[in-house]
Amino acid sequence: MNITFNQYKGRLDLSALIDGCREKGTLYHYAKGEIFVREGEVGRFFGVVESGYFKYVTVTTEGDEAVVGFAFEGESVCDFNNSFQGIPSEVSIIAGNKATVCRINFSDAKNIVRTQMDESKGTLISELFREIYHRHLELYRKSPTERYLELINKHPDIINIVTMRDIASYLLVTPIYLSRIRKKLLQISRK
Repeated sequence: MNITFNQYKGRLDLSALIDGCREKGTLYHYAKGEIFVREGEVGRFFGVVESGYFKYVTVTTEGDEAVVGFAFEGESVCDFNNSFQGIPSEVSIIAGNKATVCRINFSDAKNIVRTQMDESKGTLISELFREIYHRHLELYRKSPTERYLELINKHPDIINIVTMRDIASYLLVTPIYLSRIRKKLLQISRK
């Protein structure tokens, strides 16, 4: 199942970076729960998800894990902005299930961007910002039910791959509330 979760992928030509990673990179296997980038540390790798998926998480003030994003097969996995700037990540990137990544050191990724994607570097950062800003605004524009429907309509396979707990966290609702949303939608569809 191939999900294109991160919409910037369709607006940017990342082929030089992805091809460079696949040509020069090494395959690494991650067990469910294994960390690709740890919050508070500078990300050391750029990767392309070959199988499985990763979730981007942060820790709330209550100490709970909050899912803020995903990377699925064929998508890049890294903390672009912070890693490019050499500053500690504000998220952890964790294997959501058994996953395989082709990865290179971030210094190699930076070299690829400098030599082959130099004109689009500004575009890369602006597209990442655009996507994050859009997601932020959607939290205010749409109800949790609308966000859930949009998520499953855009990515129908996501419910077969990602746990309901992680989907609920991404939608900023509790798993119980997500269960109620799903139950209500099921009742409506049966009428």
